[in-house]
Amino acid sequence: MTGADLAAGGRLIQIGLAFGTGPGEWIAERIGWDPGDYAADPRAMAVHGISEQEIRDAPRAEVVDRRLYEWCRAHGGTPEKRRLVAVGFNVGAFDLPFVRDALPETSRLLSRRSVDLNAVCFLLAGTLVHGGSRPSWTGWRRLAKRAAEARLAGEGIEPAWHDAGYDALASLVAFEWLRARVAGVRGGG
Repeated sequence: MTGADLAAGGRLIQIGLAFGTGPGEWIAERIGWDPGDYAADPRAMAVHGISEQEIRDAPRAEVVDRRLYEWCRAHGGTPEKRRLVAVGFNVGAFDLPFVRDALPETSRLLSRRSVDLNAVCFLLAGTLVHGGSRPSWTGWRRLAKRAAEARLAGEGIEPAWHDAGYDALASLVAFEWLRARVAGVRGGG
């Protein structure tokens, strides 16, 4: 995003979608805006490192929206069933409003539900033992990100946090890793 506040002119400038980590199972696109169509918060711009020139040069949202819509349709997305679920750290509250604003056609394929990995980490905080301790929610988040980074590196994908394509892949892998931790717990009566 160019900023954290959509109402103040922050805009989506990069998006990543992933169904898996293999070839053709993920996609990343930059989204361009004309000067005056977005507000550039210096803190946000420093996080992703995308220059204002790169924003101006990227394909416009309508073009990216059409490409992503077709890509999602080719991967089973339908507006009737809306079964494509967004997974990520704060994805529902933070990312999806920007996605709906910039990519309305693609948004029609996304479920109204999302999996917030921060919420999963909050759930596990102080309750589940890992490595002999009970990590805090930030500890679980750190562990999930490290596990995702290690698996992706093992598949030849170099770490590139805050790149939307990498973040999509890492979120999917982190979800699988966290899910495996929960599945390993045997519930009582």
